[in-house]
Amino acid sequence: MATGPMTSWIKAMTEGGMTRIRLDAICAYQETGGGSKLLVYTRDNSLFEIIEDIEATISKLDSEFNVN
Repeated sequence: MATGPMTSWIKAMTEGGMTRIRLDAICAYQETGGGSKLLVYTRDNSLFEIIEDIEATISKLDSEFNVN
């Protein structure tokens, strides 16, 4: 049985609860509210508002997307 490449995901707490977001679907992310929220935009025009572990999530995203 052949398998394709694994897709990377992040887990983040949103106002709707724990959410898994595919990294290859993310188009942009933005820290708002003085660091109290992280907005994640995806290719299908979904918007996720992350409300916990903002710094850790930004660090992971920056690492994945090679942001310096």
